Amino acid sequence: MAVGRHERKSEARSTVREIVQSANMWLLAIVLVSLLWRLPSLFDPPWVNDEGTYFAIAQAMGHGYRLYADVWENKPPGIYLLYSAVYHSFGTSVVGLRVVATILTIALVLLTYRLADRAAGTQGAVIAALIVGLLLGVPFLEGTTLNAELPLAVLTASAVYAVVEQSRPTTAGICMAVALAFKAVACFDAAAVGIWLFLHCRNLLLRYLLGMLAVGVVGCLVAWHAGILGPMLNDALLYDLGYVGHGNGGSLPWLLAIKLFALALATLALRRASVVHLWAVYSVVGALFSGRVFGHYALQAIVPVTLSSVVLACRVLNTKLLVALPCIFLGAAFASTALGYALAASGHDSILARRLQYYANFGRYALHTESFMQYSAQVDDHVNRNRQIATIVAAQPAGTLLVWGNTPWVYVLGGKLPAAPYTSSVRQPEVPGETAALRDAVVRRTPTVVVVIDPAAPPLRQAGPALDRGYRLVRAVANARIYASVSAP
Repeated sequence: MAVGRHERKSEARSTVREIVQSANMWLLAIVLVSLLWRLPSLFDPPWVNDEGTYFAIAQAMGHGYRLYADVWENKPPGIYLLYSAVYHSFGTSVVGLRVVATILTIALVLLTYRLADRAAGTQGAVIAALIVGLLLGVPFLEGTTLNAELPLAVLTASAVYAVVEQSRPTTAGICMAVALAFKAVACFDAAAVGIWLFLHCRNLLLRYLLGMLAVGVVGCLVAWHAGILGPMLNDALLYDLGYVGHGNGGSLPWLLAIKLFALALATLALRRASVVHLWAVYSVVGALFSGRVFGHYALQAIVPVTLSSVVLACRVLNTKLLVALPCIFLGAAFASTALGYALAASGHDSILARRLQYYANFGRYALHTESFMQYSAQVDDHVNRNRQIATIVAAQPAGTLLVWGNTPWVYVLGGKLPAAPYTSSVRQPEVPGETAALRDAVVRRTPTVVVVIDPAAPPLRQAGPALDRGYRLVRAVANARIYASVSAP
């Protein structure tokens, strides 16, 4: 009998080892597929406006500008500090951004696997990790870019892992607070975990809240010491309230009220559910909260929605999906390319038609059948213009730059610092005093170089005659005019 029990235990241990080894091999394969799927992004030109803005801010901070006080932005400080780290490590390198984004993606794939393993089993965990790896490589979701949502997603997933798998609520609270330092909508993820703890593990709730509070207090003290606490609260909090209201019905944000009412009903319905389901609902609301549709907003919800879906469907999942899912994504890439070709061939060529051919464009570039300049024009129709502008700007005398338009990459590629606190003249809703400050800078001849993107938005007004009096037209590139101060050597 004892021998039989020993043999059964040995067989069980052997089976567990085989399952673990098999899962690890699948996980390694998933990481490799995810890396291959996002390979074209490593060759991206500098085209994403958000990345240009963050780099322009990081460049200014690297030269003594104080965030919020000397240079305006409307997000919490996390993303600017991350870009500062990239700027000081790699310079203004798009490849550096893509490498960081890839590391964060791998972290999310691994976190997804660990979170799904207990709830959906090893097979479900492998499938969930694959879905996340593939979705984060879809160009239209912008998971290959380094926007605030990607580090936010890593931090919120780490928080859920810390509290659910490790019973470390303080660590979870710290992670959630740092996620909030990247984007305020992380408050929805934080609320989901807090509500779940209140309903199911109330003894852990206080430590979770204290972890969040500790980071918040330290962050505010650091900002106060740097003299930017007031501007930070005004720009990264109060302006964002107006931004959210503007996208949810204007001065009477009726759409926002509907979202919050629906969230309250969902919370009531899910009060006995697993944390992943509650987290999924709250993350979706966070992604939709601003009332605007941008691909990268969806990144906040990819991991929790994937986990929730896999847990619900775990009984019908099988390993065939591990082959079927990459094939589905490849099929979607081919269909996207065919649609792009069809639009162009039917006389409806546009930047959308060219972006639909993203993988085909990369294939042509990789096979040396088109130049990097041609490839760049397929990704964005302003990249080559911006490069030309930046080359001319960089050749001008030392001094500051003002770009009248929404092309922040010119600051970065031209190596110039902003003459005013704003790196863009176009925002919705408008920042109080922004346009007046930009016009005043031109009237006072503060910048050495001025770039105007036509049609000028907002109108130049008194800045127009001031340009004619105090500046000379250096060159026109496409719809852009580059001016240099007449007093510059």
